[in-house]
Amino acid sequence: MQRLIVTGANGVGKSHLAARLRDARPEIPLISFDAIKLTSKWKQQPRSEVETALSKIVNSDAWILEGGPSLLAQALPRADAVIWLDPSETRRAWRLLSRPWRNFGKSRPELPAGNVDWPLQQYRFAIRSIKNRANFRNHICACVQDAQTPHKWHCKTVEQVEAAVEEWRRAEG
Repeated sequence: MQRLIVTGANGVGKSHLAARLRDARPEIPLISFDAIKLTSKWKQQPRSEVETALSKIVNSDAWILEGGPSLLAQALPRADAVIWLDPSETRRAWRLLSRPWRNFGKSRPELPAGNVDWPLQQYRFAIRSIKNRANFRNHICACVQDAQTPHKWHCKTVEQVEAAVEEWRRAEG
């Protein structure tokens, strides 16, 4: 396993898990899809630039790619493994509501500089994201089920996440 996707809806812990997976196998680069698609002040890169950058990454030999469902169509065909984080809605809502305060006034490590968390803006985003849970979930489910990816983990619990991390760690070398 050299090419791994960590996906899920907003606020499920993708960035945190991806950092753990990178620490377990530091020879494999970690790429945040948000770092590809955002400039600063939460502005999106042009779609063609995002697709070109993502294509370059997925065609390389090794990566941990962390991001939401919009990367799946392009990345899944090249992935050796995918981890779909799908915790309870209560846990996800807590993460979404507490995140702006943990990162108040600064950019999170996985984001390009200039994408600063401000609570009001992030709460609007969190509410929209929670309302769209079914759409996120259905899209990810369809993509992952249809993928020919050899290793798939659908993690709803901490124990399932830990099992996926351990299998990834053992795949080293």
